Formats: sequence, structure tokens, C-alpha cells
Amino acid sequence: MNRRQRRWSLAAGAAIVLVILFVVLWQLRTDRTVEFWSGDAVFPIRVIHGEQINDIELTDCPGVVGHVAYEGPTMVEGQPNWKAGHDYRGVSLRELLDRTGELGSAETVTLVALDGWYKTLPYHVVDGKTVAGTPLLALTVDEQMLGTWNNAPMLVFLPEDERFSNEDMVGALGEDYSHYFGENLSTTGLMVKGVAFVVIDYDGGELPTLSDL
Repeated sequence: MNRRQRRWSLAAGAAIVLVILFVVLWQLRTDRTVEFWSGDAVFPIRVIHGEQINDIELTDCPGVVGHVAYEGPTMVEGQPNWKAGHDYRGVSLRELLDRTGELGSAETVTLVALDGWYKTLPYHVVDGKTVAGTPLLALTVDEQMLGTWNNAPMLVFLPEDERFSNEDMVGALGEDYSHYFGENLSTTGLMVKGVAFVVIDYDGGELPTLSDL
């Protein structure tokens, strides 16, 4: 075998290895999704961007695991009101929105629950690069199985230090999008429970309801 034939042989072998590696990694991704969301429960989310509507099943998306404790409103000065931490599994808001197409010019993301409760986030927090960490649509808490936790999907944030403080909230979202309990900041108010809709660039008009599904 001459030098040229040897090079072609090595190149062909490398290409075969890359194809096999791609197939294996893709299969692992698929298996991971199935492993995360075993069970019969379904969690459809409707993403609305102007006249564009996308219905996405969260259990078709790969999952993320994280632990976080939230800080509630400070009722006694100098005594932070930390809540117990919990383990969550869910789908990142970034993953959900990536499945809807290009949203590069978006400014806000509004998450709407079936009961009408909603919260609006500045779009830049979606990437998970602020002190608030990764915005997650949680489907399980503390290993409770799908369909047995009535709050799912629930918006939670996963900061790197696993503690979502009121200071983190203001630093990431700004004062206008932060939650207040009376006059006191409280991260717990951002936990939108039973999210059914995600509205891109909400204009202040009528929000979608159950009858829109």
C-alpha cells in the first residue's frame, strides 16, 4: 500500500469512527430523555409569539437536574427568610424556546399558569448566564413521580450556589420584573405553578386561558 492509499484508508477509518460516535451519542441523548420522563404523564406547553403558535411536549425534551433553596420575604430585619431546598427535574426554558425557532429579537418571556397567575422575565435571563442561573420548567420535586406533583410544570431558577436570594433576583431580573410581597422582595413569588403558556414579548393585552387550548 503506497502513501496515498494509506492516507485514504486512515481518512475513511476516521470517518467511520465519527459516524459511529455520532450515532452512539444521539442514542444516549434519546435514552436519557426516556429515562428522565418514564411514565404516562404529559405536559404540553403552548408557546405564543405574535401570530406564531408552537405546541411542545416537555417530556419530549432532554431533562435537567438541580437543587435550590429560595429566599422568601424578610419579615424581621436582619433575619433572612430562607426556605427549605428541594431537588428538581425539568426542562430548561432555553431548550423549550430553541424548539420554536429564531427569537433573537425577543425582549421578554411571560409564563402563564392555568389559573391566570403569570410572571414576565427579561429575555436575557433565558440563557442561564445571570446570577439567577438556569430557568427551569420543573416536572418533579424530590423524586416525586410525574403526574403526582400537582404544581408541574413550575418555573424555578437554578443558581450555581443552589441558593436563589432576593439580591440575585434583582440582579438578574431588575426591580421591575422582580416579585414583591407587600413592600418586601421575595423570590418565592416567581414560582409560577402549572405553566401552560409561554408568551414572547407580551404586549399587555388579554392573556391566554384554558379555553384557548
